[in-house]
This record gives sequence, C-alpha cells and structure tokens, in this order.
Amino acid sequence: GAGKNLKRENWQSLIRQLVSAEFLAIDISAYGALTIAPKGQALQRGEGSFHYRAAGPRKAKTGDTKPLPLTQETDDGLLHALKQLRLRLAKERRVMAYLIFSDRSLIDMAARKPKTPEEFAQIIGVGAAKLKEFAPIFLKAISSFNSGH
Repeated sequence: GAGKNLKRENWQSLIRQLVSAEFLAIDISAYGALTIAPKGQALQRGEGSFHYRAAGPRKAKTGDTKPLPLTQETDDGLLHALKQLRLRLAKERRVMAYLIFSDRSLIDMAARKPKTPEEFAQIIGVGAAKLKEFAPIFLKAISSFNSGH
C-alpha cells in the first residue's frame, strides 16, 4: 500500500524519471516490463540518492486531435531528415513508421530541436520507452543537422 495516496500521473512521472536516470530499466523483450537496474539496486541498499521533479498539474485536453500545423519555428529540412530517419528505423524493425514516432512528434521535434534527453522527453509522444530507445538516435540526427546548417 505504500504510495497508494499518489495519483497515476505522479507515478508515471516518477517512473519516467527513474528510467531516465537509469535506476529502472525497460525490458523490451518482456513487453516493456520494468526491472530494477544495478544503479537502482544500489539505491535500495542506501547507496547514493535520487532527486526528482514532482509532477505538476496536468493540462486540460482540448479534444483537438488535428495534426500540428507546420509553424515558422518548424525547420522543413530537419523535418524531412527526421522522417527519413524514422522510415529507416521502421524498415530495420519491420514495423510501420508511425509506431516509431507520429508525424505530430516529428513536427514537434523539428520545431523545438531538443539538445538533451530532458528536452527530448518533453516532445509530444515521447514516453519512457521511446525516450530510452530513440533519444540518442534522434538527438544525434538533430545535432548533426543543426551543425550542417
């Protein structure tokens, strides 16, 4: 019953942060099950510490599910590069491209141009699993694109 007073959003935020800080690991072969990573086991033994950001109030959903329009902040060249990367990853994994990231996520990436995993975690459609699996790949692509332009 420990933690039963926390809301679902608080648990989700805490778990995302624990995964990002490598205290928990996502086992893709076990359908996304969480496991305690070695760093987390050390924390259980009282070695080290974990500092987290409390979840803030959730924004109300507007019910608008239309795709984000391209804005002046969206870099069309970067968006094209991200779509090509998504397609390559989808072919390698033999899945549909939208399962990697939706167009909406890629548009958000092209507009925000995240530089860190923390910034990447704020992109629409990025949860703990996609953060761990795809942040290094997409951050590198964004960085390479920005340094070339």
